[in-house]
Amino acid sequence: MRKKSLTAVPPVYGAARNKQSRVRNKRRSVRLCGVCLGLSVAVTACGTDGRGGGGQAASEIQSVQNEQEAAGTQKEEEIRKQVLAEMSEEQRNWMGGLSKEQRLADFESLCDGLRENYPYVKLAKRQAGADLDVLEKDYRTKVEQCTCDDVFYDVLKDFIGEFSFTGHLDLWGRRYESELASKREFVKEPGQEIRYKPYVDALDNPVSHRTYASMTKYYQEMECRMEEKRTKENGGARGEAAEAASAVETVEEEAPANVETKILEQGKTAYVFIDAFDFEQMEADRKILLPFYEEVGDYENLIIDITNNLGGSMRYFDELVTAPLTKKTLTVPGYQLFKDGENNETFLRIKEGAASELYQPVSELPAMPELNREDAADCDWFWREDYVVEPAGDGFDGKIWLLVSENNYSSAEYAAMFSKESGFATLVGRTTSGDGIGTDPVYLILPNSGLVVQYSPMYGVTADGVGSEACGTVPDIVSPEGESALETCLRQIEQGS
Repeated sequence: MRKKSLTAVPPVYGAARNKQSRVRNKRRSVRLCGVCLGLSVAVTACGTDGRGGGGQAASEIQSVQNEQEAAGTQKEEEIRKQVLAEMSEEQRNWMGGLSKEQRLADFESLCDGLRENYPYVKLAKRQAGADLDVLEKDYRTKVEQCTCDDVFYDVLKDFIGEFSFTGHLDLWGRRYESELASKREFVKEPGQEIRYKPYVDALDNPVSHRTYASMTKYYQEMECRMEEKRTKENGGARGEAAEAASAVETVEEEAPANVETKILEQGKTAYVFIDAFDFEQMEADRKILLPFYEEVGDYENLIIDITNNLGGSMRYFDELVTAPLTKKTLTVPGYQLFKDGENNETFLRIKEGAASELYQPVSELPAMPELNREDAADCDWFWREDYVVEPAGDGFDGKIWLLVSENNYSSAEYAAMFSKESGFATLVGRTTSGDGIGTDPVYLILPNSGLVVQYSPMYGVTADGVGSEACGTVPDIVSPEGESALETCLRQIEQGS
């Protein structure tokens, strides 16, 4: 998705710039709780209009919220169990009523697919305690005991959950149609047809279409039944979930824009908050960011806050942050290691890449002092990609600060990594969460159910061999416990650092 002017990578193999795999609902909750609530508290905490966290008030409010959410979740689970108990197995067979043999075949296909293609098998075992061999035995028994399709889906969801989203590993829910539509749009973009056609071809199959259409219908029916029970319990009044949904909808309409700009100190320090690198927001945000950069072009400090940012599009960061602010071409080398699995071949065209020498055997990796040799040995090929961003504006003469946190993953991790490795900005905050070097997650399509499991096919490392997923990016200045990244940054500015 990156423009040709910003990359030296051939478009056929160019790393995708639209990592939208993070769950949108999770991002929305971060926005509502972390921004709307934290804004007023931050003013007291750091004495500015900036966004930050902290203070006893915030902790108390969050504690109350947590208690309310826990009680609400428990109540909802009770209602859900009641609804499920009243449904027949036939009603819960929304995949068409898979046989025991079909469920086992799908599960074996998933495990084999991960073992042959997923480059984070060993890392997931170390960091998440997810031993694929052990889990396969345990969950095979659970699959054998499944009484209906709905239970089978829950077992698969629990199995994938054991890996704690390592390398974007996730079982899709009702996002299928929107993701397929999105990939179809990418195919239409100039130079992207070859790149995204395998994605569309994999998703656009009759089994997945049928399964996810049935899933949507099934869960809509379940939600209707749950709401009927809530209404009955409330003596005819609307259920709590319906009221909460209305409240959330209202809040979302009033939620702050994806981008916010502020002058923290006239003539000296400017501030930009970016909630997500949302590809769909790029044109709207461009109209806000570029004029602001011009307005503060002679300031001493520009603070860019991505502490709430879970990712989105690499292209967003390149075009709307780096290119307008840099005065020189920035280049950061990255290395992507991957397995020679059949599923990876579909998306990465390994044979073509190897024949053209774009892909090299892992044995030919350059010396990397920080490389995890065990993980590297589990891969077969590597590809060096230079991330290149050229100036596209007047640039910024002052000091650029990038506020980061453990929330930063995927393309937000890329932003942190690129900024630190290139010297584009000074990072302040806490270590990010990783997987910023790589390409779009690819898909394992389970043959009988048509369910989609996504994973990152690339094990990304820096030029020194530091694993992007394993280590994230350590900021240049780490915020002390109890101090927000913004507070730390403002203190550094005050001290003249």
